[in-house]
Amino acid sequence: MLLLFAAYVAVLARPLLAQAPADTLRQAVAPDGTAYAWGVVQLRSGARLRAYLPAGTAGAEFTLPYYLALPGQGTPWPRPKRLALSKVQWALVRGQYAEALPASRAQRTPDRLAARLVAGPVELLVVKSPPLRVSFLGSMPVLSSPNATTPVELVPEAVSYYLRRPGQPAVLLQADAFVSQVSTLLADDAELARRIRAGQAGYRWAELPSLVQQYNQRH
Repeated sequence: MLLLFAAYVAVLARPLLAQAPADTLRQAVAPDGTAYAWGVVQLRSGARLRAYLPAGTAGAEFTLPYYLALPGQGTPWPRPKRLALSKVQWALVRGQYAEALPASRAQRTPDRLAARLVAGPVELLVVKSPPLRVSFLGSMPVLSSPNATTPVELVPEAVSYYLRRPGQPAVLLQADAFVSQVSTLLADDAELARRIRAGQAGYRWAELPSLVQQYNQRH
């Protein structure tokens, strides 16, 4: 009897799991084009946040936007809550894993959440910096003006790739140093490294994800 009572008390003492809202399968697109879906964020403190997070492989910089509940259809979207990436360890949204990378003075990069694009012996992570746009309301330029009719893209979207081998930190790749960086990082595959150095079709910067996949398949 005492054992049954102790087991009952132990069950009551367990922390209650957060109940997911009924529409966790829903995905909605915000006015800025960001798609949000239900996911989880592991914080460096050990706690976890379950919320609607940006879906896809864009990653994030500085902060991670999220919603505890999505607005109803036809309802105006409020500003998202924001979580400093310095507090984040990783995030998972519909099977897409992303990992927080700390700011680097040497690489001149802020805190980033990099989405894992290729998994395997060598991982390829990606962060997409959104374009900087200015809109014109009449003759006056206005950043992100909702009433503007002439948006102009000042800075295009930037894509940053990170390559990581087991037990080593992620290395930020540079497009202008692609040949030397990647052929060195994948030097244990002599044939693959040779094709990269030769600039063969299919082994250039634009094909980076596919050549990392090829490396992983061969190793």
